[in-house]
Amino acid sequence: MKNIAIILCAACLGGAALSSCNSRAKLSESLQGEWTGNPEKVLDSGAASASMVRMLEFAQGNADTEGTFTMTANITVDNTMPFNDSIQTPLTISASGVATITGTYQAKDDDEVVILLDNTSFSVTVDPEGVQLNYNIVSDSSAPAVEKLKPAAIVLATQQINRAAQNAFTNLHEIDDIHIDGSLMKCEINKTDLIFHRAAK
Repeated sequence: MKNIAIILCAACLGGAALSSCNSRAKLSESLQGEWTGNPEKVLDSGAASASMVRMLEFAQGNADTEGTFTMTANITVDNTMPFNDSIQTPLTISASGVATITGTYQAKDDDEVVILLDNTSFSVTVDPEGVQLNYNIVSDSSAPAVEKLKPAAIVLATQQINRAAQNAFTNLHEIDDIHIDGSLMKCEINKTDLIFHRAAK
């Protein structure tokens, strides 16, 4: 009788382990591909604002519960400089950049994956030619002053985009509360509820 109880217990444990493995594999399979998030406001101080669109990419590895992970963030920043003696109208500096980081993922259960990022892969690209200085009215006397601001504007925008990207990637250890319905994925990253749409193949 004791042996039968031991066998039944072992069978139950084995069944639970198999069920858990299957649910993890199912989650991993459903995540495969590229996902694009909705715009997120990451900075709004009045004089400066920044928004970000995240893109996630999952690619299955040798095991059916894990693989490679890539996060890309398209970040746009805007800064407003008040008019002064040289600039007779408020000036807006706009810039955008792309930040990327790679790593691996492992399905932890049926709605959570653990993320291990390779911090050495972190990169940020800002096109200096894409930094725009916008103003409504500029006089002949103020135009040179505006152009002289561009190098500093590029440095400022690059710093802001880099900071926003680091904030987005820092402490990213897991993605949980994952619910996928067709091409829509709802999840939580760093206590923030997010929605992603699967990229069309």
